[in-house]
Amino acid sequence: MLKTRKTLRCIAITKLLALATLSTLVGCYDAKALIESRRAIAVRARLVEVDLGEYRVTLPRPFTELERAEVNFHVFGQVSHKDYDDTKKSLEKFAPDLRHRLLLAVRQMKMTEIAEPSLASLREQIASTVNEMIEGDPVKSVGFYSFTFSNY
Repeated sequence: MLKTRKTLRCIAITKLLALATLSTLVGCYDAKALIESRRAIAVRARLVEVDLGEYRVTLPRPFTELERAEVNFHVFGQVSHKDYDDTKKSLEKFAPDLRHRLLLAVRQMKMTEIAEPSLASLREQIASTVNEMIEGDPVKSVGFYSFTFSNY
């Protein structure tokens, strides 16, 4: 009889601990965040590339330095499939102004931002410059067909 009470007490304590553990685990995920992450993955799967052009930029330098830095890149933007035609037309319409703004944006960046391995700052700068020109912020991300950075 004593063993039965201890066994029942152990079972009751185990059940209470299990219930307490389960009650703390409920709500450990954010449903909205999960939906948004899945939606972002689905959108990226339907992105297409649009050519943003080839650029060669000689970066400004202080008068005290003898070195010269040059950046060459061929860049593309990723837009959703449904926005591709409108984006392509807008890029053709604003091509000279867009080219001018991109060249200015790159020249205004710091050498350390351009030289970072992931090129994250350069990508963000290019995407924001293009999205300023085209209605609806169609460019979701930016990539490079080619990229070289030279110091001489």
